[in-house]
Amino acid sequence: MKFLKYTLLLLLVVVLLGLLYVAMQPSDYTIARSKVIKQPVSKVFNTVNDLKTWEKWGPWHDEDSTIVVTYGDKTVGVGANDTWTSKDGPGAMKTISLVPNKSICQELTFGNNEPSEIFWDFEEVEDGTKVTWVMEDDAAPFFFKIFSAFYGGWDAMLAPMLVKGLDNLDEVVKAIPDSYTLGSVKKIDLEEKSFIGYPYKMKIDFTAMQKVFLESLPKVAVFAEKHGLKEEDYTPGTLYHKWDEKVGETEFHIGLLLHKDIKGGEGMEKAKIMAGTYATIVKCGDYGIGDYEAHTKIGKYITENKMKSKFPIFELYTNDPSKVKKEDIQTEIYYPVK
Repeated sequence: MKFLKYTLLLLLVVVLLGLLYVAMQPSDYTIARSKVIKQPVSKVFNTVNDLKTWEKWGPWHDEDSTIVVTYGDKTVGVGANDTWTSKDGPGAMKTISLVPNKSICQELTFGNNEPSEIFWDFEEVEDGTKVTWVMEDDAAPFFFKIFSAFYGGWDAMLAPMLVKGLDNLDEVVKAIPDSYTLGSVKKIDLEEKSFIGYPYKMKIDFTAMQKVFLESLPKVAVFAEKHGLKEEDYTPGTLYHKWDEKVGETEFHIGLLLHKDIKGGEGMEKAKIMAGTYATIVKCGDYGIGDYEAHTKIGKYITENKMKSKFPIFELYTNDPSKVKKEDIQTEIYYPVK
């Protein structure tokens, strides 16, 4: 009996020491890993931004076949969310904020615990895109601290998962076919032109801006048809007067570059595209895909040739997307230079 008593006492001491060791583990952590993926930044960003792709590259899916994911009404952009069940319990994720082709912030929740945070950073580098995946928490549950102690610390527990996920992401992105092409940057001279369009001043928010474009471009088409304009009389486009990523604001007109003098409709304003020298590039592909790379390529051309640019810059949508394949939709981009 004494032996059993001492054995139980010893086990109790071991358990108490173990709990004390776990309690001494930090409740906060910031774990980050990076990888250079040799693909365009928009392609990598768009993959991570779409929660439905996570089942293809998320490292936990390799280890737990019992995971069942349920998607919310929105799976791309701010507000995108999903939930899941697994052998380790339920979880949920939601996208809180993002800067297109730059960063994504998400909340990750396990069970009824307080959410931890996920941060993504996307940086265009010479070889492609440097992706940084960060997991962060300032009040991890005691149960998670037990696992952390067992693995030897937060980094030892979480870092291999981030590395595996980034490796999987690399393979998934590489398998996605390119859906746009870029021409070479050219320098041309333009005569003065008139532009009429609907004015907007708003935060740089990809989702909100996409909504504005989807609402405004049909109105522009109706205006052109109502006034009997022929295709040779105008070209649809966007005239940007401001794009300030530091304060997150943009100002622009969505409307028509005119090849004949006409008055705008209700709510439209008239602006001038000044005569001068412009750096221009042609992008072929669906709207919103490859635009970042096209603007970046012009910016690099301007820098390498020691030129300066100023606003307004403009885009022209030179063919009807309903009459061509997505990969043949054409956008021309113009930067005034000197």
